[in-house]
Amino acid sequence: MNATFSIPNHLAYGADEAMPSRQPGQDILDAIYNTVHKYPGGVAALASRMEMSANTLTHKANPNTVSHQPNPRELIALQTFSGNYAILHAMAEALGHTCTPSTPDQSGGDPVEALMLMQGAFADFVRAAADTVRVGDGAVSGSQIRRADHCAQEAIATIGHAMAMLRSRMRKAPQT
Repeated sequence: MNATFSIPNHLAYGADEAMPSRQPGQDILDAIYNTVHKYPGGVAALASRMEMSANTLTHKANPNTVSHQPNPRELIALQTFSGNYAILHAMAEALGHTCTPSTPDQSGGDPVEALMLMQGAFADFVRAAADTVRVGDGAVSGSQIRRADHCAQEAIATIGHAMAMLRSRMRKAPQT
């Protein structure tokens, strides 16, 4: 049995904290609709950037329309121009995956440097997570969550870089 609960926005987010661009568990069609309709300047501004009619974009973003659907290139353009990656996250979530922003590898190909950067990023994450729960009344602020999330994403990226370094150093399979 699953249980759900919701927290009203005025209790979850303080006056100085922005609402997240993506609600967890958001349906892909809802993510498309929200990305299009919450674009600064409105649908017409986003359609202009995409070199598409505002009417066509409105129809493509309508979750109830089956005849007009955005194609993959348009989905990428929607996210690129809006800076809102809710569609990507909704797609990944529907497939049982997560998305992590990529960070360029800073190790310069040095295996020891890659491992040190990975450990340093993990230490930054542990420090950010510990700082959020060490002081105060146990309530965690949005800025503390954003700091910990940023550090977690950096740690994940450096782990990916370390794995890429290891894969690049794999022995060739013996020829039989």
